[in-house]
Amino acid sequence: MKILIYKRKVNFYETDAQGIVHHSNYPRYFEEARGFYLEEIGYPYHLVRNELNIDIVLTELNVIYKKPLNFGDNFEIHFGISEINKYLFTFKYFVKKGSILCSEGTTKHCCIDRTSKKIKPVPKEILKDI
Repeated sequence: MKILIYKRKVNFYETDAQGIVHHSNYPRYFEEARGFYLEEIGYPYHLVRNELNIDIVLTELNVIYKKPLNFGDNFEIHFGISEINKYLFTFKYFVKKGSILCSEGTTKHCCIDRTSKKIKPVPKEILKDI
């Protein structure tokens, strides 16, 4: 698995009354990392949608919470595509604050044709350099 690193800082609005990142933000962080991945491979989501005529659909999400992130923390998401077959691919994520593993997770995806809404094989364009 080729690892990419997406860097981010916790915003106040992402936290609860105790200043800890609310659990619902981790799927958003994962989505931001996936957008970063598409930009890094030269195929940002608008090109995936418009040139390839596909949408990337989330089929499964898993998050394991280990240590909290707090308002103002700088953190990194170490991630990459960990599994691939003809129709599905899975990202694996490790959310780290320095050397501390705060959470880990996976998301599984398929691609659908934007017109017919039918599942399509995963295009080689979005799997390059993995």
